[in-house]
Amino acid sequence: MRLETKSLFIRFAAYSLFLGLGDGAWGKDEPFPSVVKNVAISMRDVDEMEQFPLRVDGGKGSALIFVTHDCPISNAYAPELGRLEREYGAKGFKMILVYVDPDVSENEIRKHREEYSLSGYTAVVDREHKLVREIGATVTPEAVVILADGSIPYRGRIDNMYPSLGQRRRVITEKDLRAALDAVEENRSVKVSRTQAVGCYIPNI
Repeated sequence: MRLETKSLFIRFAAYSLFLGLGDGAWGKDEPFPSVVKNVAISMRDVDEMEQFPLRVDGGKGSALIFVTHDCPISNAYAPELGRLEREYGAKGFKMILVYVDPDVSENEIRKHREEYSLSGYTAVVDREHKLVREIGATVTPEAVVILADGSIPYRGRIDNMYPSLGQRRRVITEKDLRAALDAVEENRSVKVSRTQAVGCYIPNI
């Protein structure tokens, strides 16, 4: 297979729209982790600061949102992602964007954050998919909430704007990530701990 053709094939596979629970970075027969085991995973963010994305140091908790800069569904969520960062960052949550494309450059990410008004987020590039494998992320965008004890009270979609592929609601009726963050802030249990994210498939690397 010619290099150009192979590269195009891999890129198509990586960004084919996919209903979140197929054979991806996390096998379909494996249970999703309910606790983070390796909180010591570290990487530098796009501003060259060392980050421990899975470790909660003070505050209410962390919200990791797995994205790619060119996934149309991820980008459609940019306005809501901006609101989430402003509102819940101010309430003591660490808000992190995890870019999963191993080929994206830091400059592309900086440009993406600026273009989509997401510069308030800490942004890391998970080139080796260490976070993807540890968390069990399967698509972009997918959100994961982590508490100080390493437990994961919520994972899945941001809301129900996309009930399925090719369908987009005009009125959003279920704001799952907000509900989970509100519950954590108010020291309540999260009623819905797992939802199915709809977006761009994260392939194995």
